[in-house]
Amino acid sequence: MRIIKLLILCVSFSMLSGCVTRLEATMAPGQSLDDLGNIYVQHFSPDKRHLNYIIADKLTLLGYPATPLDTIVIPDDADIVITYVDNWQWDITNYLIQIKIDFRNAESKQLLVTGESFRTSLVRKDPDFMIQEALEKIFQEAGLRYNHFENK
Repeated sequence: MRIIKLLILCVSFSMLSGCVTRLEATMAPGQSLDDLGNIYVQHFSPDKRHLNYIIADKLTLLGYPATPLDTIVIPDDADIVITYVDNWQWDITNYLIQIKIDFRNAESKQLLVTGESFRTSLVRKDPDFMIQEALEKIFQEAGLRYNHFENK
C-alpha cells in the first residue's frame, strides 16, 4: 500500500512539473522608464524568426512606438535599446520556452528593466502571446500605463 501511495505521489509530481509558468520583471535599482523616447529593438543574431519585429509591434500596440533593427548599429536618436534572448525547446514540435527582454539606456547600455516569460510544454503559448505578457509585466513593474488589448 505504501508503494502505491509513493507511486501516485511521484506520478502526480511529474505531471505537475510539466506545467510550469513563470512571468517576472525586475527594475534595476535607481532606474525608471519615465521617458522612453525613441525605442529600437535590436535583433538577437541567433534568432531566425526575427522576434524583434514582433516585440516592436507589441510595444507599438501597447502605446510605445518602437522600431526593429536588423543591424548592430544603433541610430544616434535612440534613447532606449531593447535586447532579447529567445530559447526554444523540442517536444513533438518546436516551441518557445522562454523569452527574456531587456530595456537598456541607448547611450550607456545600462540595464533599466528586465522581464521574462517562461512556459513549459503543457502550458505553451505562441511567441506573440509570450512577448506581450513579458512586456506587460515589465510595464507593470516600471509603473507605466499601457494600452491593454486581448491577444488571441
